[in-house]
Amino acid sequence: MQITGVSTSIPYSMEKKNSSSVGKSAVDQAVINFTPGSFSSFVKEAGQFPEVRSELVDSFKSRIQSGTYPSQEDIAGLTNVIGGHVLQLAQSE
Repeated sequence: MQITGVSTSIPYSMEKKNSSSVGKSAVDQAVINFTPGSFSSFVKEAGQFPEVRSELVDSFKSRIQSGTYPSQEDIAGLTNVIGGHVLQLAQSE
């Protein structure tokens, strides 16, 4: 893919509306603004991502479908990582 000639900021809005059980609707919104320089940088960085490892994707897909992912060990590990980051943030303030 090659993109050339980007010369303006392009706002892109993506909305997802969900209805909750009490009848209220929630809106998730993301707005992405690209300037010519940031868009070029984004395209360059996107081209550096490794290719998709299909065998790994298939492995996780089957674990999710069988109900064995996430395991208690996975949850505990994520909890430790997230908790560590929260503590670091709290200590830096």
